[in-house]
Amino acid sequence: MFYDATDASEPVLAFHSFRFFPARRTLYEDDRPLRLGSRAIDILHVLLERAGETVTKDQLIARAWPNTVVEEGNLRVHVAALRKMLGERHIENVVGRGYCFITPVVRSDAGAIPHASATGPDAASAAAGGQSSTVYLPQSDGLPPCATRIFGRDQTVEALREQLAERRFVTIVGTGGMGKTTAALAAAERMQGHWRQGTVFVDLASLTHPGQVPQALAAALVMEHPAAMSAADITAALRSHHMLLILDSCEHVLEAVSLLAEQILHGAPGVRLLATSREPLRAEGEWVHRLPALELPPEPAPDAPPLTMAQALSYASVQLFAERVQASAAGLALGDAEAPQIADICRRLDGIPLAIELAAARVELLGIRGLVARLDDCCYLLKGGRRTAKVRHRTLEATLDWSYALLGERERNLLHRLSVFRRRFSLEEALSIGADSREGLEEAMDALSSLVSKSMLATVADTGAARYRMLETTRSYAAAKLAESGEHDVILAHYVALSGPPR
Repeated sequence: MFYDATDASEPVLAFHSFRFFPARRTLYEDDRPLRLGSRAIDILHVLLERAGETVTKDQLIARAWPNTVVEEGNLRVHVAALRKMLGERHIENVVGRGYCFITPVVRSDAGAIPHASATGPDAASAAAGGQSSTVYLPQSDGLPPCATRIFGRDQTVEALREQLAERRFVTIVGTGGMGKTTAALAAAERMQGHWRQGTVFVDLASLTHPGQVPQALAAALVMEHPAAMSAADITAALRSHHMLLILDSCEHVLEAVSLLAEQILHGAPGVRLLATSREPLRAEGEWVHRLPALELPPEPAPDAPPLTMAQALSYASVQLFAERVQASAAGLALGDAEAPQIADICRRLDGIPLAIELAAARVELLGIRGLVARLDDCCYLLKGGRRTAKVRHRTLEATLDWSYALLGERERNLLHRLSVFRRRFSLEEALSIGADSREGLEEAMDALSSLVSKSMLATVADTGAARYRMLETTRSYAAAKLAESGEHDVILAHYVALSGPPR
């Protein structure tokens, strides 16, 4: 069952026969809902919140048209529409400055005002102690648009929906480029009807300091003076809200997000959290959902007939590759002759959506066979990318740079050394490569655990003992770092002595 916050006190702003519910963005006259556009709703909300004060034209325009330059005439049109609906006597034009809502407004909970027609100066004074919400919410549904189709995430989306039905805090964890944000947005889109105030998306990737986390959330919630908002202020404002918050790209501000999340969970019972991160937040109440790679065609069995394109397209990784090839090289035919090679490409890229997208973009230049030939040089693929993507997703190299920057020195050294394994490896092998002495075993164990947690290593659950593997794109990146470190020859010799020549 989803948490139902409808019995929580809901803020209401009332005057004469009208009641305005900020959380629902709905205006009633007596018991009849009135139709208003989103711009008019924003303008009315500000005027009611600041009843008795002059609100400047610039302030109203900034609220109704954020990040957009509009003419003052647009504001006059919407104010005129409000006056026509409410009556001329409520909104006063302050010449040369702006507008003022001059009618007394009762600020209280919905249950405290059965009908707003009883309002007046005395009622307004009586309700002066009521707390009004400072969360205005975005004008849209709060979700950034998805520019491309989503492949192979139906089971993930359904699992996330079920998890959010039972738990209030879920974190999607996976390596860079795995599609964590895409999965979160898809799950939120499918669940839009579950939240009374909808969903708000908070992009934390651009933050440079943990102290900016509350400000980013306050800005996404369209609160006034977001730079001055603390976690306590935000939690108080969300206390009566019923909504989903998506906290995207948390890995570089983990502690700050963890503290904020715990505070919201304790203080705002109608709010649920869906986070994305390259490692768990380890916060109270967190449920971790590890995002798998896209489904891959299996390795061909000996003497098996060649894979057909129809068969290959039953796998999400191939569907994504084919769609991106058509988008970048329109008219290029992909048939049965290319199917085995495309399956090989997707397997060698470990089913990582970003890697597959960037590889597909090279097909116009190289062709399928040329791309297969260049896959041994993953560094070539690390460099290509989309200009319009977020900085950390423009290239595979940028994605891995982002993760690498979050590692400590011991974690980086171990990552470099483990790049000599082109196969799965055991805990004992990892420690043999990673520890310089018996005394260093514990440090190597801690670094190995951290690399798994931060999605730089994958665990393999196909044997009784723990085994690990490094995604090929990560391995290529780490191998380049190993070459730069000056340890390459020593570590390779150790590896050869341990298990024979690299395979």
